[in-house]
Amino acid sequence: MQKQQGITVLLLMLGMASISLGMALKNVFEYSPVVGWILGTLTLIVNSIYTGKNIKKKSNA
Repeated sequence: MQKQQGITVLLLMLGMASISLGMALKNVFEYSPVVGWILGTLTLIVNSIYTGKNIKKKSNA
C-alpha cells in the first residue's frame, strides 16, 4: 500500500509543480502558463484515474 500512496503523492506534487512553474515562467515564455495548466491538469486527471482504479481493485479483493 505504501508504494501506491507514494505514487499518488508524487503525481499530486508533479501536477501542482507544473502549474506553479508555468505561472512562474510567464515573463520568460509567452505560453508557459497555458502549458503549465494543461500539463498540471492532465497529471491530476491521471492521478484521479490511478487512484480510482486502486480503490476499485481494493474493494473487489
